[in-house]
Amino acid sequence: MAGLVKPNIDEVFEMIDAAIKHDPSPTKGKEGVYQFHLQGDDGDGGTYQMIIDEDGPRAIMGEEKEAQVTLTIRGDDFRDMVAGSLNPTAAFMGGKLKIKGNMGLALKLQTVLNSFSF
Repeated sequence: MAGLVKPNIDEVFEMIDAAIKHDPSPTKGKEGVYQFHLQGDDGDGGTYQMIIDEDGPRAIMGEEKEAQVTLTIRGDDFRDMVAGSLNPTAAFMGGKLKIKGNMGLALKLQTVLNSFSF
């Protein structure tokens, strides 16, 4: 049996963008600019943002606004976190996830990520 092909990070962010636009309710009260520095190879690296503001929630490749919180994580670990198989708190405590900036926003992000799984 062939294994499942994991989506690349661009595809993960496209899915996040579609999910939060389809049902923005999990993003209510979590306004801010979340930046992700993803490290890895085979297309798993790069800078991405999830922006929740008056224009509505969106996930983008690159930087659009100044980040309020920056999360640095390996691409594989981020994919596992979005899939629900890696707890963000455990990732942080285990050194897999580094957070710089507004910790309150970082804690709110877990609720948003838990609202969908791919």
